[in-house]
Amino acid sequence: MPADPRVVTLTPSPSAALRAGSARGRGPERRFIAKLFATLRKIAGMPDYAAHVEHLRRCHPETPIPSEREFYDDFVRARYDDGPSRCC
Repeated sequence: MPADPRVVTLTPSPSAALRAGSARGRGPERRFIAKLFATLRKIAGMPDYAAHVEHLRRCHPETPIPSEREFYDDFVRARYDDGPSRCC
């Protein structure tokens, strides 16, 4: 008997499998991907919030830790407030 065309079978994506694995304490793949994305963000000039929080806790314990949103807002403001950074 042919399969019913109205029935859709969903399979989890590889990224969903990684998220599910990290939730259960597994995670060498998750850590690798996190490091990969952190490296790509550094190359693109984007800040790393987790590294910033770690730095604040280690070197400036008296400084309040900003939310992730405040951190990125400060980054964007510092980078683009002076107008365009190119000559043309």
